Amino acid sequence: MGIWVVYESLWGNTEAVARAIAEGLGTDATLLTTSQADPSRALEASAIVAGAPVHGMNLPTQQSRESATSKKVDAEHAAADLSTRPMREWLDALPPLSVPAAAFDTRVRGPLGRGANTAILRALQDKGCTRISAPRGFLVNFSSAGPERGDLLKAGQLDEARAWGTELASLLRA
Repeated sequence: MGIWVVYESLWGNTEAVARAIAEGLGTDATLLTTSQADPSRALEASAIVAGAPVHGMNLPTQQSRESATSKKVDAEHAAADLSTRPMREWLDALPPLSVPAAAFDTRVRGPLGRGANTAILRALQDKGCTRISAPRGFLVNFSSAGPERGDLLKAGQLDEARAWGTELASLLRA
């Protein structure tokens, strides 16, 4: 099934980054939400690249996801999408694996915008995956949500994500 690019995204920013990473990886990449990526089939992946947003210096929790639904929703603020499985649950459900892996997150700049990518990579390594790259963070503007899904990414982040995907593809071929 090729390289899995698996993501959790509440406002579309992490989804947009995951899509750009998959583009950089090329035709071997399959873009999957945490709900689409059946953990029991992860053994079919040749590599896994996983990402989620940062919530409170870590992966989103059930409480932080529920809190997202209380954010203002109007013409200028999109609603959070909680329809996909939390990344934490997806990682917990993975069987033992021995594939190359990388992790990313979407974050605000500053001390509170760290932690999800290292938690993802640590969980993948605990399952037996081998790190192929240092975890990456992609920056979003500090706001609860904009009017459109994925519109909080800072300028140039999708280009950086695509370039990182290309870099990962080279590392996987080596």
